[in-house]
Formats: sequence, C-alpha cells, structure tokens
Amino acid sequence: DERTAVDQFGKDDKYFGICTLMATLPGLPMFGHGQIEGYTEKYGMEFRRAYWDEQPDQYLIERHQREIFPLLHRRYLFAEVNDFQLYDFFTSAGFVNEDVFAYSNRHEGEQGLIIFHNKYADTSGWIRTSVASAVIDRPSGNRDLVQKNLGEGRGLRNEAGVFTIYKDQRSGLEYIRPNTTFFEQGLYLELGTYTTRVFVDFREVVDDD
Repeated sequence: DERTAVDQFGKDDKYFGICTLMATLPGLPMFGHGQIEGYTEKYGMEFRRAYWDEQPDQYLIERHQREIFPLLHRRYLFAEVNDFQLYDFFTSAGFVNEDVFAYSNRHEGEQGLIIFHNKYADTSGWIRTSVASAVIDRPSGNRDLVQKNLGEGRGLRNEAGVFTIYKDQRSGLEYIRPNTTFFEQGLYLELGTYTTRVFVDFREVVDDD
C-alpha cells in the first residue's frame, strides 16, 4: 500500500540522496519490489503478478551499481549505533541548517562520513560538533548528555603533524586535512541542490622526514 520510490522521489539526485541515507543509517534498509529497476506500478498485498508491462531503467540500475551497491557491501560499517554520531550543520551566519543530514560511523578502524542536503537550494557551512546524545556512566548508571567535535567523533588523534586522507566515493577524489582542523574548526562544505557526499577510506598519516 506504499507509494513507489520513483513516485515519491523521482530518479535523480533527491532519490539517490535518500537512498544513500537508507543504506548508511543504523538499522535494516528495505528496498521495494522494482525500486532499483525504476518500476512505477503500485503493488497490493493481494497481487499475484504485475499488471503493467514495465521495462527496467538501465540508467537507474547502473547508477545504483555505482553509488548504492558499494555502500551495501559496507553495511557492517553503518549498521551499528555504538559509534554513530549525528552532526549539526552550521551556516556562515551561525544558524543550524535543518535540511542537511550529516553523520559518521565507525567499525574496527574503518570510518564513514555522510552528508546529504535535502533541499532544492544551495548552502554552505561547517560540521563541527555532534548533536548531544545520552551516555551511561557505568559506575553510577547515570545518563549524561555528551557532545563530540568532528575529530573526537571519528576517533582521530589530535596531534600536530598527523593528517587524515579520505576519499569521496561519488567523485573518486581524495582529500588530505590536518587532524587538528577537525578538532578546532570542523569541516567546511559547499552543497548544491540534493548534493550527497560519501566520505570513506579514512587513514591517518604522519609528517616525518
């Protein structure tokens, strides 16, 4: 009884941004029948067969193969909640842009940072600190609200001369940043309409002789 994905979100950047959220947020992602192929028929529980003669959208399938399937192969990185951090996106004016979803997760040394701008507009700003989350104090059992900066949330070393290299999965470009900037400044981003950033393959390197 649900509307199809293509009916709700189309076949372009908005759909693939939302599909990225589904593939990288903790929990179990669910794809509807015909979603990857771009089918538009709405199926009922009583249906025994499709009534429309629809053909798979090859462009849509290939884009899933490039952008979504690699994330599903890394579900172990995104599925759990122990190291999940949700971040506020602050504009240059100092306001939180609620249309930007930004979060990170970790698993056994691997890291992922996801950003999605869910609006038909341009924006720019900083990811600095996480949204406050409840942390249980083991000895007392009390819950404290804790915020972490971007460096702490991703378990980086706050040391001069240590850098982090990471890759944008969508563009294939690699970036390098001093670790101290993640702790002191955060990460600056310019985002267009329904822009998605998928940063993976984080690794620390040390500047030496």
